[in-house]
Amino acid sequence: MGAHYLTAQLKEDFNRDGVVIIRQVFNSSWLKKVESSIERNKASPSQYGENVKGEGGNGSYFNDYLNWSKIPELEEYVYKSPAAEIAKFLTGSERIVLYHEHVLCKEPNTTKATPWHHDQSYYPLDGDQVCSIWMPVDYVAKSETLYFVKGSHKKGNFMPYKFATELPYKVSEPNQDSLLTFTSIPENIEDLGEIVGWEVTPGDCVVFAGKTVHGAPGNLSGRQRRVLSTRWLGDDVVCANRPWICSPPVTGNLKPGDKFQQEDLFPFIDC
Repeated sequence: MGAHYLTAQLKEDFNRDGVVIIRQVFNSSWLKKVESSIERNKASPSQYGENVKGEGGNGSYFNDYLNWSKIPELEEYVYKSPAAEIAKFLTGSERIVLYHEHVLCKEPNTTKATPWHHDQSYYPLDGDQVCSIWMPVDYVAKSETLYFVKGSHKKGNFMPYKFATELPYKVSEPNQDSLLTFTSIPENIEDLGEIVGWEVTPGDCVVFAGKTVHGAPGNLSGRQRRVLSTRWLGDDVVCANRPWICSPPVTGNLKPGDKFQQEDLFPFIDC
């Protein structure tokens, strides 16, 4: 086993709850590199970048992805930071592959909330060994943090929602090749389970499963809330059809049932 914080108890908690927080994993060097990469991304977003505003407030919610190979600090983070080892350990996978990175920035006085959702229904993939590592470079108070429903990764598959409108995705074509059934997230989110969230200090990270339901309020503080979230795939994850346009809409030339490993898009990380 690698780092001292990768304990049997941590894995047990992750498997049971679908989410854990790990304190002071990333040192100041990694934080500076990630902060620099986020600012580069914001200054030159990709075709997938967007700024979403809520009603009132003068802040916006910026997010963008699939830029890791274009920004040197992000590429170094993918291959050399503790992230891949954490994902490999907690998913129990023999091999770990990067799916993509996601920059998520809520400016001060942003009223736009992140709707309750789980990530995996947005993605063209099936499997249980999926996780995200949510790593802020700014202090995040509990009032602005990401909240999770404990154990919701075992509750099934939920419809994805558009962040801008908070409406469910539209089915674009029949999904003949998948046996998955997608249901709506309950209006009373506490029906799914206990809600948890943490104050997060730079250096900490929150790790959650692909099917763990989560959401966040706006950022009504005077602070930035800049986050790098990386998505990771283990041994049992394969390409899958979805009955809507996926986000991100990229699978390379993979077909349903294929594993995600293409060095230019989905690199295997040796850790």
